[in-house]
Amino acid sequence: MDKAAAVEVWGCYRSAVDDDSLVALAAELVTRRFPDGATDGSDWLEGLPQSSQKAHFAPIAMSESLYETPADYDGRIGELYEEVYNDFLQRRQRAVDALTARWGTPRLYSFQAEYDRVLANDDSVSSLEYDLAMFTGGQPFSAWQRDGRIVGLLLGQMDKEFPILLTLAVIARPPS
Repeated sequence: MDKAAAVEVWGCYRSAVDDDSLVALAAELVTRRFPDGATDGSDWLEGLPQSSQKAHFAPIAMSESLYETPADYDGRIGELYEEVYNDFLQRRQRAVDALTARWGTPRLYSFQAEYDRVLANDDSVSSLEYDLAMFTGGQPFSAWQRDGRIVGLLLGQMDKEFPILLTLAVIARPPS
């Protein structure tokens, strides 16, 4: 995400993507081809837009990493994390409401099966499955099935060194 296009919040950043732009972007990503030969990179976990052979990711809101900041050292990191996370939960709900107005009621979806496979050290887990499972922790999220793709608003943090991130994900099909 271009931080120049973001708004400062509690020393962190939140994108200025409005609901109409989000809905238009989601509709466009549902029809956008997945690039041939692209790898399943992990740049999206750092808040960067990314397309791979099986998924498109577009950041909606992200914080800066709070790791090894003054808040980390003085004990405020938990409080800041909660403030940012709760703000992003509210932002996600507004986005869910906007997409629901366009596409109808979403269904709950999760990467719990993939998460369980990661925890079981299953060697067949792809890098995309690993990232989705660990980022979401297997927690359910609102999703829509559109043209053979899953459209969801993922909220999480890959690890403490990463930002808290709300991202629009359009996935070719449930990872297998």
